[in-house]
Formats: sequence, C-alpha cells, structure tokens
Amino acid sequence: MAEHDRRTASSGRNAENTDRNGEVEGTSSYGISITLIGGVLLALSYYAVMAFRSGQISDFSLPEPFYLLAVAFLFVIELLKSRHKGLIALVRAGLFAAVFGVLVVLGIEGVIYLVGAPEAALAGYAGVTVLSVTLVVAALGYFTYLSAIGFDRRKRVRD
Repeated sequence: MAEHDRRTASSGRNAENTDRNGEVEGTSSYGISITLIGGVLLALSYYAVMAFRSGQISDFSLPEPFYLLAVAFLFVIELLKSRHKGLIALVRAGLFAAVFGVLVVLGIEGVIYLVGAPEAALAGYAGVTVLSVTLVVAALGYFTYLSAIGFDRRKRVRD
C-alpha cells in the first residue's frame, strides 16, 4: 500500500482515479474515437428516423447486401482489435457490430435524407443542437461502459 501511495504522490495523480498499479484508469484513444463517431452516427440516425416516420423514406436507399457488408466490417474490425480472446471477444464483437451496425445503416439513410432536404438540419441550427445532444449521449454511453468494466474488475479483485 505504501508503494502505491508513494507512486501516486510522485506522479501527482489523484488516488481516487488510479488503479492498483498507480496508473490512471479510463479512456483510450480508440474509445474516444468510437464515442465521437458514434455521436455523429447517432445524429444522422435521428434524421433517418425522422424521414422514415414522416414517410419521406419508405425503403432502404441502398441494397441490403451493402449494409450487411458494413456490419461484417464492423464485426471483423472489433474482433481483430479486441484485447480479449475466445468467447468474450466474440460476444463483444457481436454486440459492437449490432449496435454500430444499426447506427451505420441509419446514418447512411440520414445522410441520404439530408442531401435531399438539408433544411431539416439547417433550419434554426437544428443540426447543431441534434449533434450536441447525441455527442453527450454517446459520451454518457462510453462513461457507463467504463464504469461497468471498472465495477466488474473491482468485483473480480475482491473475489
């Protein structure tokens, strides 16, 4: 414990924000990038949902195999990028591909809608507001994920 306190004090880090080795727990550049991309895709998805609900888009703009290809890319990228192995890596890649797959599909539809009706995002700076809200939602999602992972790690250390 004294070693941990000495390293924490010498690095100037707050003890509440450190793990057992004195390293700061938290975000990675990959996590931040995915969060920002997710926020933008969520904003575009909002416009796709608006277009579907208003009847301005009644079917997918691209053939479904292209969307399946996008989801497959997401699965492969997350599986190969994963620091885990085995079942955990497969489940994590599957969940990532499912969540971001929906966002990519709706994001593409949102872009196509906004190209045809840019006033939906430009009127009253609605696009800026939507993007602001979705970035906060994405950041809260990432924060919740990090909190759950941290809670799981602390629970395993105690057991």
